[in-house]
Amino acid sequence: MPQLVDWAARMREMAEFVGLTPEELALVRSTGPLVLNHAEELTSAIYDHFLRFPQARRFFLTEDGQVDQERLARRKHSLARWLRDSIEFRIEEDFPVQLLATAAVHSHPPSHREHLGPVPSRYMIGTIAFTQTALAQVLRQELGDDAQAWRASLAWNKLLIVQLDLLLAGYVNEQPAEPRMKPKIDTREATP
Repeated sequence: MPQLVDWAARMREMAEFVGLTPEELALVRSTGPLVLNHAEELTSAIYDHFLRFPQARRFFLTEDGQVDQERLARRKHSLARWLRDSIEFRIEEDFPVQLLATAAVHSHPPSHREHLGPVPSRYMIGTIAFTQTALAQVLRQELGDDAQAWRASLAWNKLLIVQLDLLLAGYVNEQPAEPRMKPKIDTREATP
């Protein structure tokens, strides 16, 4: 029988595992307006990056092989909303469910795009890494103090990794396996 997962508890556990502190969440919130000032630039950079790679690009093409500008604009809008939601990160609210819904959309394509298959999870991982780097650059530019930018980048990195865990949960089935006993090895020589 499948086990129900308490996603908020899982997110709390991951936040603790990566060492995301309340002070770091406050730092994310305080730097949020700086990040949002660059939301359009960040989302464009992320999707421009996707378009450079044929296996990622195919998710943004029309039937005739052109970039679907309308779809791209919707995805950029969704990514900017995710940035805003990240700034107001709340484990106890429905944010874990939003992340799982995002993962489900990426890992289970809608019927009209079924022929494309799921977005490979490596692109989800790569997107988080690309975002971490882009945010670090924005924070360094905006804060003007390397030590403060470094602390803010660490906080954002931890937050993004906590989210990545739930984003990948939509791809991976983590049913707990029963512990297996090691087989006993017969050390006696086989007799012919």
